[in-house]
Amino acid sequence: MHGTLRPLALMAVGAALASCGGGDDGLAIGFAAEATQWQLGSADYSDDTAPSELSQSVVSLSAPLTGQGLRLAGHNHSDDLFVFTARRIDGLQPGARYRVRWALRMVATVPGGCIGVGGAPGEGVTVKAGAAGRAPARVREGAEWRFNLDKGDQTQGGSESIVLGNLSSSGRDCVAVPPELKPLSGVQPTPLVAAADGSAWVWVGFDSGYEAASELILVDGRLTLEPL
Repeated sequence: MHGTLRPLALMAVGAALASCGGGDDGLAIGFAAEATQWQLGSADYSDDTAPSELSQSVVSLSAPLTGQGLRLAGHNHSDDLFVFTARRIDGLQPGARYRVRWALRMVATVPGGCIGVGGAPGEGVTVKAGAAGRAPARVREGAEWRFNLDKGDQTQGGSESIVLGNLSSSGRDCVAVPPELKPLSGVQPTPLVAAADGSAWVWVGFDSGYEAASELILVDGRLTLEPL
């Protein structure tokens, strides 16, 4: 897994971090427009319970919404599936520490308060994001494939992740609800330490306890890295 930010985005990172206020403007992210920069991954399953329907694609938003989003999808067969997308950023100070703040908008299409297999289809699927000085990856631990960064498990966060929310919308009709934009935000509990070459990796994904198909549609976001 490897990628770099386009020059315009890299300039935005540099400008944000150069400000004495610690980069309050942050880096604007358009997930659909930058889809080729984001790389799909998954973890938290064995070979026998590997997810099906695993995909990443640009989709048109359903009415009444307009525009496009980046859709992550996967079918959980293990009672614990993590699906994520990640990209590399460059231009940071080598070895420097940064406070990580995420703010993004997703499309919520799943009603809240509904019952599902293993967990609720909305509240049982947690949206997380994070940043680290090394690339996110799937690694082997015994019979299981695990995430190499500390993201926590399902509804719980980890030192290298932010629990932003879940897939549920404000609707409570378990048959059908119209899609809505849902803002999410949070601060990573431990600082990002940039790699020796001034790079870092950022990621967004969903941690599912719902034993069926789930999707996360990312619209846009803002990543702020505040020098410490």
